[in-house]
Amino acid sequence: MCTTGALHLDGGDYLLFKNKDFGRQNFDDSVFINQDVFGVKGLTTWANTDSSSDQYSGFSIGANRHGLLCADSNVREEPPRGTNYDVLTEIALTEGTDVKTAVEAIQHALSVESYWCANLILVDPSVVAVVEIKGSELHCSHHPGRATRTNHHVHFGASVSDHDVATSADRFNWSSRRLSQASGLFDVLELQESHDGDQTGICNHSSYQTVYSYVLIRTIEGIRLSVKQGHPCGNGLTQNLLLPLGESWSRKETEAFVAAFPSTQSSIG
Repeated sequence: MCTTGALHLDGGDYLLFKNKDFGRQNFDDSVFINQDVFGVKGLTTWANTDSSSDQYSGFSIGANRHGLLCADSNVREEPPRGTNYDVLTEIALTEGTDVKTAVEAIQHALSVESYWCANLILVDPSVVAVVEIKGSELHCSHHPGRATRTNHHVHFGASVSDHDVATSADRFNWSSRRLSQASGLFDVLELQESHDGDQTGICNHSSYQTVYSYVLIRTIEGIRLSVKQGHPCGNGLTQNLLLPLGESWSRKETEAFVAAFPSTQSSIG
């Protein structure tokens, strides 16, 4: 389960965040990067306790050289023969140059086949958008500077068959309240490590554990990634990394980025 959100900042900067909640306490990301796109790979077997059978597809969060940021969160694996929604995040980032063209690419993909139910958040310099996916249906809404989602649909409505009916509504309310008051990166980092439900919260310590927290932030310098493995409230190291995309790309910088990312798995395009 995941909590995601986006925020426009003063001065034209903007960010995207995600807490990745998982069916086991420990997890190693698999990341991909080339000159055009960065992505944390999605997983079709995300709740499986046996890591040897993990199957990756698409991106669960990422950015491209044009400054487009995108992340997703699971709702339910329906229709059963649908394609993993993480593929749509990868399509958005590899085919889109901004929110508008990314949504058009997603719409085209849905005209070809159906995808599992999910929420996608996209942000560029002008727009924060939420895309709800339900099979071959899509609903896109634009939001004034900020938006957040968890693991149920808002437009299409929650369902008793949603994968998380225990914490999703609470996390959405907590994240919405905190994000409505946020004005900068510090507020978002505080949101990610919050425990508004006492023992749990957006930093999840329930049947699902927050195994990674990410913030992608676009500034005049480029796109930076703040990433921490494990619970955001814990004592682990947070890495603050510049994404070597576009004109910043070089083999040396990319290898340094991959080496610094907190995971043992990576691939360079």
